[in-house]
Amino acid sequence: MERKENVYRQGLAALAIVLIAGGLLWWNSARHKTNSSDSGITAEARLVAAKSAEQIHTECEARGQSSDIFDCYADVFKIYIVAKDARQTLQLLDQLNNLGGYSQTNCHPLSHKIGNIALHVYGSPLAASPYYLPTCYSGFYHGLLEEYISTEPDLKTAVTTACGTYDQSKVYFDWFQCTHGLGHGVMQYEQDDVLVSVKDCDLLDASNLAREICYGGVFMENITTDAKTGHVSKYIKAEDPIYPCNIVERQYKNACYFLSSSMILRLNGYNFQAGFKSCDTAEKDYVFLCYQSMGRDISGTYQNNIAKVNELCPLGSASYIGHCYYGAVRDFINKDGQFETALPMCQATPEAYKSNCYSAMIYDLGLLKKGQDYVNICNQMPESYKQQCLGLKRA
Repeated sequence: MERKENVYRQGLAALAIVLIAGGLLWWNSARHKTNSSDSGITAEARLVAAKSAEQIHTECEARGQSSDIFDCYADVFKIYIVAKDARQTLQLLDQLNNLGGYSQTNCHPLSHKIGNIALHVYGSPLAASPYYLPTCYSGFYHGLLEEYISTEPDLKTAVTTACGTYDQSKVYFDWFQCTHGLGHGVMQYEQDDVLVSVKDCDLLDASNLAREICYGGVFMENITTDAKTGHVSKYIKAEDPIYPCNIVERQYKNACYFLSSSMILRLNGYNFQAGFKSCDTAEKDYVFLCYQSMGRDISGTYQNNIAKVNELCPLGSASYIGHCYYGAVRDFINKDGQFETALPMCQATPEAYKSNCYSAMIYDLGLLKKGQDYVNICNQMPESYKQQCLGLKRA
């Protein structure tokens, strides 16, 4: 039972791996310091901020109940972010993550919490953005944006201005993360109503898949809301793990199915073989996306473990196994937007599915790298894929 609980928690953290780690770097010209001063910090707060990660970890993990552990860490973050800053608070979380336990398996929700707090400390996403780090799948931005949307009086203005419209002056890597965070934000604003929230995403400019990215945040929030808030989503059915993907309008289905395995695995106790069987029951045009989602969750749940990907992806139906590898390697990349771990994954992929693996790499490479950085990754691929990659070079 304890192992299932650990895998379940790892799986919740793994939801974020659909994301590309990034951070609104085009806002960096508007850097701000915390609006607090040392003189405003109590002696008690100074003591907390002086504790090591090991001390904090020991004290909070001893609380026993999950909600109490979460609250303990949240209280530390509230003090730390004022006494130091949000970047150092994220660095603290990274250290806590490395110590294991609750802080590792719930690292992404904890990074959301730092983002929630940061909005109130700095006053706006713009002011908080210079402190960003991609800790635990960029949960800082998700939390920052969900808090921003929930506190803005005018929803339409908040949705359309928070991240801006993508153009070549911005880094796609960063803009994607912000726009995904909006999906989390509108779900909080709309009290976790999926069907209303996706309509809020439709307020965005349709170019560069902005709406699609926002939808992804909505569907992720639907899966994680119970774990984070204790409230059961209106859109979860134990007897129908594909739900709500099979009832949303067509324009929302891609984003929903690309996260569908996270709901399936949550409901079946992280039984991956059974998860593939559930994917096989999806609407025919979307089975491949459910398999990509399974690959992402396998990689995320087992911390980018190549052996686990090779063990579990082949449990699916033969005609879709390649899509599992496609999703898995994208998770390797999306953890921090880099390709160093993805190359060994593709090298270790069975020959029959290497094309799926390298195609996924090349797809993300086109989004995330350009110029010589792009070429350097291409040059590390086997010759046939190298030529395919260079043929699609991004200027």
